[in-house]
Amino acid sequence: MVAGATLIGADYTHAWRRAGVAMLIATAAAACLLPLDGAVARLCRGLSIGGDLKRELEFVQQFGAITSVIIVAVAIALLDPRRRARLWDLGGVVVLNALAGWVLKVLIGRPRPRFDDPFGFIGPVGTYPLTINGEVVERHSWEVWGGISSNLWSAPSSHTAAAAALGFALSFLYPQLRWLMLGLVVVVGAARVLLLAHYPADVALGAGLGYAAACVAMHARLGSRVAGRLRFISA
Repeated sequence: MVAGATLIGADYTHAWRRAGVAMLIATAAAACLLPLDGAVARLCRGLSIGGDLKRELEFVQQFGAITSVIIVAVAIALLDPRRRARLWDLGGVVVLNALAGWVLKVLIGRPRPRFDDPFGFIGPVGTYPLTINGEVVERHSWEVWGGISSNLWSAPSSHTAAAAALGFALSFLYPQLRWLMLGLVVVVGAARVLLLAHYPADVALGAGLGYAAACVAMHARLGSRVAGRLRFISA
């Protein structure tokens, strides 16, 4: 019992350490890409992507979104009974990534590329002028009731984070998929930039966040722990 608890504690510490390193690397990569963000956005704006290519990019960028997570979870439950218990941890990945991503978006407060203001970080206390119902108003990044939509939530890229979270979680369960998952994360990130939803720095930060969330939830069995405690409380 003591040895098992020690092993779990070691895995938990190791998971957080790896997650921290991933976020440091992602932050450094985002900082290096930041000076290029404006130029890349202007280049993508001039491409005028449309037709089937745009539809394919819009489709593939949804890898990691809730529908794909449900499909993957059902497939694992049907085809791999030995790993059904790990679906709790997959759920933990999704929840942890979503919560952390939203907090970072609010704390960073970066306008989307459509505003052509790559250095316009407002943080949680600053405001940014948005046109809402034909009127220009100042809004904080956390004023979700103020009609901001996701206009001030460019960083990090939640689509890239979701793709990385699901991809690395699946790579943990099925190591033979790691290169396919890595390729999908890259494609999702590229799609978000090409479709002018994010800057490259946003994508780098999102990829790091998704990996960190998957690392913590899968290595530390976060979802399984929560489920176990809930069963204990209800017993």
